Amino acid sequence: MGAQSFRVEKAAQLFHSEEMCQLLYFRLVRRGGKSNMARHKPAAEGGYQRGEETRARIIDAALRLFGEHGFDGASTRDIAREAGVNAPALQYYFDNKEGVYLACIDHFVEVAWGQLDEVVSAAEAVIARPDATDAALVDSYLQLQARFATFLYECPDTDHWRQFMARERAGLGPPAAFERIDAGINRRLFVLTTAIIGRLTGRPATDETTRIRTIALDSQIAAFKVMRRHVVRALNWEGFGESETERIAKVLQDQTRTLLWGLVAQRDAASTQI
Repeated sequence: MGAQSFRVEKAAQLFHSEEMCQLLYFRLVRRGGKSNMARHKPAAEGGYQRGEETRARIIDAALRLFGEHGFDGASTRDIAREAGVNAPALQYYFDNKEGVYLACIDHFVEVAWGQLDEVVSAAEAVIARPDATDAALVDSYLQLQARFATFLYECPDTDHWRQFMARERAGLGPPAAFERIDAGINRRLFVLTTAIIGRLTGRPATDETTRIRTIALDSQIAAFKVMRRHVVRALNWEGFGESETERIAKVLQDQTRTLLWGLVAQRDAASTQI
């Protein structure tokens, strides 16, 4: 290989590397220019893989620090240090701290639908049938609850995930994060569960009572996750593992089944009095 060909090949390798993409990007930013490079997607296959691994490390580090210190308490410098990258790399992938936080939300939504999509789609197919029986509706809700319990308690089952989501549910993240998770997961689930409860009670899904009942039923599982430390102490458990999760899920399934059939009985009793 000639010297000129070698230099050309070496330059091409550098240009397609993650490091060179970051360097070019920051030189443009410092000069006030704008880069047309697609973020998160280095051109070469090897660079793409390294870029995705770096991005994943940053998200994992951010989840830990946001969970421990909150959005305001975690700095981009701390996140970069925890992820083992330099601070400019974080800006390269996410723009700013809010961008990192929103990426954490997007990651949660992606993981959630990986666990929930199949059972949610099945329940949506049931509710779409005007002739769906009460038994089919009750079973669909119980299947949703069981799958959600599995996801919430086991995937992912780490302190930093739990702390991160607890802070987010409390409204301690940036406003855009709530809209992101609401649009990404909450709305579809709430539309589905209110439709099921509405059919079982004979009330519209948009009725206030229907929505209150749905929120009360839907939040049973999350309550045990959020109050994890209290649950362990109140029940004199040594921990909150697979066995404890199964016992909670069984009680909640039995309780929910009883409540749902009780609502059906109230609906039928009211209809006979008309």
